[in-house]
Amino acid sequence: MKSEPCDAQYLEQKIKDYKGNPLIEALPSINLKSKAARLLTVDPGYNEGERELEAEYRFHCIGRLFHYFQPLETHIDIEQRVSRAIRQGYITKNPISPQYATRLTQGAAAIKDNVEDLQTVYNTHSTATGFTIIGMSGVGKTTAIERILGLYPQTILHTNYNEAPLFLTQMVWVKLDCPFDGSLKALCLSFFDYVDRSLGTCYVKKFSTHRLTVYDMLPRIAQVANAHSLGLLVIDEIQHLNQAKSGGQEKMLNFFVTLVNTAGVPVVLIGTTKAKPVLQSEFRQARRGSGQGDLLWDRMQNDLSWEIMVKAMWKNQWTQKKTSLSDGLKNALYDESQGIIDIAVKLYAMAQMKAIADGTEVITVKIIKEVAAEKLRLVKPMLNALRSGDIKKIMMYEDIKPIDVEDYIAAQASRIASDENWRKDEVLSLEEQAIIKLLEMDIPSKTARSSVKKVIGRSNIGQPLSQVVKKAFKIALNMDSDKEEAVQDEQLADLRKVASNTGNKSRRTKNVANTSEERSEQSAYEHLKVTGLIAESADEF
Repeated sequence: MKSEPCDAQYLEQKIKDYKGNPLIEALPSINLKSKAARLLTVDPGYNEGERELEAEYRFHCIGRLFHYFQPLETHIDIEQRVSRAIRQGYITKNPISPQYATRLTQGAAAIKDNVEDLQTVYNTHSTATGFTIIGMSGVGKTTAIERILGLYPQTILHTNYNEAPLFLTQMVWVKLDCPFDGSLKALCLSFFDYVDRSLGTCYVKKFSTHRLTVYDMLPRIAQVANAHSLGLLVIDEIQHLNQAKSGGQEKMLNFFVTLVNTAGVPVVLIGTTKAKPVLQSEFRQARRGSGQGDLLWDRMQNDLSWEIMVKAMWKNQWTQKKTSLSDGLKNALYDESQGIIDIAVKLYAMAQMKAIADGTEVITVKIIKEVAAEKLRLVKPMLNALRSGDIKKIMMYEDIKPIDVEDYIAAQASRIASDENWRKDEVLSLEEQAIIKLLEMDIPSKTARSSVKKVIGRSNIGQPLSQVVKKAFKIALNMDSDKEEAVQDEQLADLRKVASNTGNKSRRTKNVANTSEERSEQSAYEHLKVTGLIAESADEF
């Protein structure tokens, strides 16, 4: 997001409060909704001719989808809030007013005299108004705020205003992540480090050499913010306050309030739903964070907004056969992602990869569901809770972890067909079918893939899918796959007898050597039977 410093170019202001203030006049113009939507849109750069490229090249093209960004009403709302917050905060910090020099003098005196109550030092009324963004992981909070901040230059160099010298480096915004342990000192040092990297200053070296407490650092942060006319401070991952030591939450929230009141810098707090009780624990912070109203960002609903988002994304398609967006595909994508944008975009990308790797070159509802079954197993309980609509179940999960598709890309890339290797294609097709069956039986992905590879590596290509799955399932359960086939068949026959007469404990003891082996074998049988891989007659396979 960060860009090179730009020279100030002053724009005429329509609003009276903003006129004659070089900090505001140097900002980009206020965006209308239509212009904001256009500026925020990220088109990954689709080219219809790329459909004819080899599969390996198209895999690279699909990676562009991860940069896709379609602004919705929520994004426009945040853009307007940021625009107001920056400008309103600058009203009382005009650098050509006598109050500006007074504030810097007051700040320097406070540092020198080790004043703890900064409220008595800064007597200028702050016009800063921040806000809070709370939502589950994956809805796009961080991506949205970074795109919006990117509409503003981070630093602006002032040298002359109205034919009078004005030497000032204006820092429009700073974005930090809340330390993972909720440490205030780490947050302070992170702020100084960020300013150093942006402006070439050396505040970290200057302040870290002294044994300064957090309360010693607060007036120094306020002084740095005033000296460089900081317009907005964004603190992401605010849910990390939950990890703070005893009393850490309250201290950090009070820290934010004091920072707004003393430095006059609007603060935007961003976090997952886990942060909600933290922010509501202190009424003063809740009020301060609601200067422009809280923004509770929920997952998308399957409505017009979802349709707009999916239609815009769907045109970025690299399968050789073009698949039109149907209601079935749109609904399947929603059902498997539950309206979480991060998951929806990655599902669409992985569905294309699978279609290309399989050679079908068509996106279907079945492929979307297969990809979801294979890759979303870790978040499946959370998605099921959202799908159920049961508040009690939803409250069990405070966060949803975004999925990583790198391993999926590697797996699918290894399956790309080769004209000279058609027999290998047959093995891979059988391998993937067997892996999917094991995934449906709750076998971990890596274990399923390893087990299937061992089975296929020991046999010829023509063996039935059911036999591959049965053998791989035994390997996955740490069963001895090197036993003779006759012994395995005998054990499986014993299990069928046990299942048909579960009340006969003596017979069960005779067929199974010990209790632990009994549970393992019975579990294996039940899994195979439920999934249809064990039938009453071998003819059914």
